[in-house]
Amino acid sequence: MIKSLHHSSVFALGLALVLGGAACGGDSDAGGTGAGGSTAGTGGGATTGTGSPSTSGTGGGATTGTGSPSTTSTGSTPTTGTGGDPNPDPANARTFDHRHGTLEEIPESCIDALKSGDFLFHYAHRSHGSQIIVGAESIEAQSPAHGFEAEYCDVPAETGVFRMWDGMLDTNLVEGDQYWATGAGVDELRAILRDHPEIRYSMWAWSFEISEQTEETVQLYLDTLDALGQEFPEVTFIYMTGPGDEEYNGVNRTKRNQQIRDFCRDHGKILYDFEDLDAHWNGERHTAQVDGVEIPMEHPHYDVDTSGNAEYEYTHTTQESCEHKARVFWRMMAELEGCSVQ
Repeated sequence: MIKSLHHSSVFALGLALVLGGAACGGDSDAGGTGAGGSTAGTGGGATTGTGSPSTSGTGGGATTGTGSPSTTSTGSTPTTGTGGDPNPDPANARTFDHRHGTLEEIPESCIDALKSGDFLFHYAHRSHGSQIIVGAESIEAQSPAHGFEAEYCDVPAETGVFRMWDGMLDTNLVEGDQYWATGAGVDELRAILRDHPEIRYSMWAWSFEISEQTEETVQLYLDTLDALGQEFPEVTFIYMTGPGDEEYNGVNRTKRNQQIRDFCRDHGKILYDFEDLDAHWNGERHTAQVDGVEIPMEHPHYDVDTSGNAEYEYTHTTQESCEHKARVFWRMMAELEGCSVQ
C-alpha cells in the first residue's frame, strides 16, 4: 500500500509560492489561450530531414536531453526549486520518444505484470492527450493481450488490464489550472492521490496552449510537479512536452518544449516527449521554417491535412499516430516498472 506524505507548513508555504503565478488554459479545439506574449509565426515550407538519431534534444532508452536549465521566476515571486527536490540526480532522468515504439520488445511476462492490477495510472489531458488513450484502445482491439481500460474520473472496474484513471474528479478535459497551475487544481490532485494510494503514476498533457506559454509559466509547471514529487514520494510524476502540429507561435513552442526537456535532464525526471513523437516517422524527423527558424513539426504522414489522411476520434491526428504514441506509453511503463526490455 502506497502512503502519501504530508510535509510541514514550510513545504505548504513553498508550494503556495510556486502557485503564485498565472494559470494556463485554453480550449484544445480553439487553439488555446494560455499565458503568453509570444508572437505568431507564419512558417515557411516544411522540409523533411532524415536520420532517426535526430531528435529534439532527447535521448534513447533511459537517456537525457541537451541544453541548459531554466532558472526563472513567475512575477516577483521566486519559484524555481521552491519545495522541489533539494538534491536532484540527473542520472535518474529518462526520456521516452520515437525510439521506444516497438511493442515486440516487451516480454509477455512484463505485459502481464502491467495488467496485474498492482497499481493505477492517473492521467489528465484534453484532446491531444487523448491520443494515447484511443491509441491504446485501438491496439487492444487488434491485440487483446494488450488489455487497457481508462475509466472516466474513477478507478476502472475491469481486471486483467492496464488500469488508468482518466481525468480529475469531474472531467477528463483538464486544463492546467485544474491540475498544476492553481492552488485549487493542485488541491484536487492531492485529493485524488490521497484517496487512492494505489496510484503510482500521474501525468498531465499539454494541448495547443503550449505555444502561448511564457518561460515563467512553463517553469511554474515544472516547479509544481517537482514539489508534488516531494510531497508524494511514492508517486512518479511524468512530465510531457506539448504537441508539434501547428506553426502558430512555433518558435516559442519549440523553446518551451526544450525548456521542459532541459529541466527533466538536469533534475532527473521522467519525460514523455510528445513533440518528438509528432515529428518522427519511419526514421525521418520533419521540420518547418517559422520566422527564419527551423522547428520540429508533425510529420506529413500523421498530418490530417495530408491527402488521404483522416482525423481519428477527434484527436487532431491519425489512427496510426495515436497507436504510435500508445506503443511508446506501453514501453515507458514497462521500463518504469523494471521490466527487462530487449
